[in-house]
Amino acid sequence: SVRLKQILINLLGNAVKFTEKGSVKLTITNLELIGESQSRLRFSVTDTGIGISKEFQEQIFEAFSQGDNSTTRKFGGTGLGLTISNQLLALMQSQLKLKSEVDKGSEFYFDVILKATNHKVIDSIESIEVNVEKEVMGDFGHENFKILIVEDNNINMLLAETLVKQIIPNGTLYEASNGQEGVEKYSVLHPDIILMDVQMPVKNGYEATQEIRKTEKGKHVPIIALTAGTVMGEKEKCLEMGMDDYTSKPIVKEVLEQLLHKWLKK
Repeated sequence: SVRLKQILINLLGNAVKFTEKGSVKLTITNLELIGESQSRLRFSVTDTGIGISKEFQEQIFEAFSQGDNSTTRKFGGTGLGLTISNQLLALMQSQLKLKSEVDKGSEFYFDVILKATNHKVIDSIESIEVNVEKEVMGDFGHENFKILIVEDNNINMLLAETLVKQIIPNGTLYEASNGQEGVEKYSVLHPDIILMDVQMPVKNGYEATQEIRKTEKGKHVPIIALTAGTVMGEKEKCLEMGMDDYTSKPIVKEVLEQLLHKWLKK
């Protein structure tokens, strides 16, 4: 459910961003019943936005592919979100598909097999009225901050990257899959902030933080711990070990946004 929610947030977010007038529609269709306990569902997000030209449709799922430069300037990039959505779908044995026409709109859709239920649900919702207010983003979100994410779980890494890219569209993200790799990448990259998982192989988040703190620049870099949130005393230990702040997993976008604003502004 976490993967599915993140994919739909990405697709709906892009649809709203690229649709100045008309509509954005989410459709869920039951394509077929598989045995007695599973259904193949199609999730489709359709908009009446600017559309994607044929020449860019093949590139659209590549990381940081953003159509043409004028689109990038006006609307910001969508490439990473789509790439991550596709990677999350691959974990569910599916893939993102696209139909689009310039100036008429786009449809992104995917099929997934899920457990079926006999519970009665609402038959249909014709439409929901939504008032969209233009978001006024300060300079913060558009600065090219360097963010290092140290996380050994691929799904958690993908979700963290998605959220960070939504909050800081022009930020540059770097990955490390364990504490040792995190220390090594820090010494080369000197990022503006580090998101550090606590429980990792080779070297955990506490050990990696202490090693970074021993360096001259490492004394001041903000390190935010990504905690499981269920281990007694873990949050207190994060601060004791030299981390600046913490957030529980699964990460909540609003909480992460507050933390990034707080520590990057410093």
